[in-house]
Amino acid sequence: MEPKIYPAIMRVFSSLLLVLCFQVSFACGWSVSAETSRLVLFKAQREGFFKLTPFYYSADSYYWTNTFSSVDRELNCVEWKKKLGNQIDTKDVHTILYETDGEQFETAYETKTLKRAFEKNTFVEALLLPKNKAFLKYILFAKKLEYNSNEDVKWESWEQIGYNSKINRLADVYNDFDERIKSAKDPFLKQRYAFLSLRFNFYDKNPNNVTRLYDTYFTTNKNTILEPWALYYKALGIDNLPLQNYLLSKVFDSCEEKSFAVLQHYNWKLTEETLALAQNDQERSVILSIESFRNPAPDLKTIEEVYKLSPNSINLSFLIGREVNKLEDWIFTPQYTNYGSPSVTFEGTDWYGDYAKAKDENLSKDILYLRELEYFLISIREQTSGEQKDYITAAIAQLCFMDDEIDLGKKYTNMISDKANASIQMQKNIQLALVSLKQDDLKSEKVQNQLFKCFDSVESLVETDYGLFKNLYSLYRIASADFYKQGDRITAGLLMMKSDHKNEGEYSAYDRPYFYSYIGYFDRSATTEDIDRLIALQQKKEKTPFEKYICSGTIAPNINYYKDLKGTIAFRNNNLELAYETFSSMPKDFWEKNYSFKDYLNENPFMPKILQKEKERKFDYRFNKTEFIAKLIQLKKQNTAASNLQLAHAYFNVSYLGNSWMMVAYDWTSGESYIDYVYGDNSDYEKTYQKGNYYGLTMAKLYYEKALKMSKNNNEKAFASLMIFECNYYNHYTNIVSAEEEQKNPFKTGQELNNFYSLYKTTPTFKKYDCPLLRAFIN
Repeated sequence: MEPKIYPAIMRVFSSLLLVLCFQVSFACGWSVSAETSRLVLFKAQREGFFKLTPFYYSADSYYWTNTFSSVDRELNCVEWKKKLGNQIDTKDVHTILYETDGEQFETAYETKTLKRAFEKNTFVEALLLPKNKAFLKYILFAKKLEYNSNEDVKWESWEQIGYNSKINRLADVYNDFDERIKSAKDPFLKQRYAFLSLRFNFYDKNPNNVTRLYDTYFTTNKNTILEPWALYYKALGIDNLPLQNYLLSKVFDSCEEKSFAVLQHYNWKLTEETLALAQNDQERSVILSIESFRNPAPDLKTIEEVYKLSPNSINLSFLIGREVNKLEDWIFTPQYTNYGSPSVTFEGTDWYGDYAKAKDENLSKDILYLRELEYFLISIREQTSGEQKDYITAAIAQLCFMDDEIDLGKKYTNMISDKANASIQMQKNIQLALVSLKQDDLKSEKVQNQLFKCFDSVESLVETDYGLFKNLYSLYRIASADFYKQGDRITAGLLMMKSDHKNEGEYSAYDRPYFYSYIGYFDRSATTEDIDRLIALQQKKEKTPFEKYICSGTIAPNINYYKDLKGTIAFRNNNLELAYETFSSMPKDFWEKNYSFKDYLNENPFMPKILQKEKERKFDYRFNKTEFIAKLIQLKKQNTAASNLQLAHAYFNVSYLGNSWMMVAYDWTSGESYIDYVYGDNSDYEKTYQKGNYYGLTMAKLYYEKALKMSKNNNEKAFASLMIFECNYYNHYTNIVSAEEEQKNPFKTGQELNNFYSLYKTTPTFKKYDCPLLRAFIN
């Protein structure tokens, strides 16, 4: 990971910049996808949710997952076991059907080595029995189709089948389909040969044959996993879109592996026409659920309709969870992330014209909708039972917490059965943590260790469900905010780092920690006293379980990282004595060996960078923070015109315009609002550094004015006058960013530049820095 140095686009100033040779840098900062930054705490699941995984609420088109259901395949293996005998292990069936290359199987058969090639495979042993010769013949034929077509296509499987499959170009292999179907005496084999033919006809673009084969061999015998697979192909060949939707909905309801494929082919906005074909409430509830699985907008109306049709259905639970996740995005994401708006926004929603107003208005609307959903769930809770009841109870509790109804949320959390499944129990632990965060004294060791137990219970489930990283990211982010509210910025910072570490998105500095990832949060929010507490925690040998947990992977291994930050904060606060004391306790070569100090602290800090031409700049200065602060202290004590002039140069150079800005900041911007998704917008805080010196040059101007007032030397006065003009100029343009603002509040030169061109025009300083563009400010 590269060090955290963020040059940003410089404001466009006047042509004076050309005279003063200020070098402008351009670069991009960190960015992250909306889905990565989205907060989600509610992830309770019911048995049966796995097939619905792609349809969780997401800022992406579909929720990303790297795991898919294998239920259909296992059912197919079970069907073979039932047909050939209970002595067969379904794992052996799976090995042959889904893990064995077709050519490998056929070669072993032709060389009469099947038994040896698949030693102790009970499925192969059964196929080799004389009575099962017809079944072995079928497997050989299916395997031949498999390796003669697309290498990615597995027989009787839907995965990765495309319209460009080579299967369309192998008609010679399939000429005997009808003969094989007719000659198969066993209905089991007849149906399987029919499926192979049906699938071939689909890719050969013969929808009439697909329909004929389905109607002939699958309508009267639906007690097989092949039936929904075959119906899927039949549906896709139908031109009547509402009917296609209806058939796809039946496929969706009757098998797992095709759920994602169904929603990819489903024709939206034909709800009424599709519902008109449904034969019963169950079918209607499935159609309505499918319509809602892709809807990113409020959809309580559909949930109410599905409840009336199928009150204990898995689909209803899943839709309720989606709705809770939507509200978490709309309410939590703006509150706890640095982007300021939900991951999903709707057309016509203006978040940036007047952000504060938009945020308040949208929050009010979202809370009203949250209460509608909460009241509905409370009204139906008693009519549900078992897992459905626990799931709805957990959802109600989560909505209560989002609405700051902590006591009511605690009440519903306690109603969750101790016999609820592991996922709902996990949700209960998250909610108990929320109760503690909102109600308890977070400085209490007992409370902290209770929180650790809640955190750890969720952590223990991550190994089996990587999707829970998102919950931990969200939980730790909220916990961080609550510790911050109670004044504990150290725990808040470490929990924020935990949050970013758990984020499974595009960027996590904590996977490969480096200097700034350890101090970034504290750079933005901590005091020197906070850093003392952080150092004490780092060095504490007998940490509590909670302390061990928050320090794991987050605490800096090198105590000098924190010392450098403490000294930097002290310098920002103009506490030179504390800065010196802190820096002097560090190794002298620290700034040569760590971060990017030697790359940015390598010029003479007592010559204003802005007055140097590029060819005059030297980058061989050995910068030591301790020595630099010691010299500032000495110059302040001298309090002469010459010493104040040097102090002024130093404070000019530690501003963002200078060559030593890394004495004050760890990143560089020009004052523009810059949002780093990990640490947020720091520009307002940077404007406070050294009483405004970092952007406004206030300290530099103060010492130039003191030097001007005290000096008896016209050359010193000339230098001080010129630099006061520069300070005034850049301070003005720190706040003026448009031509309209400039017109309303034009820059005024001031007496110092007039004096430079009149009283001091014979000085060496005047002769060196006089130029036509600078003179234009006088005319």
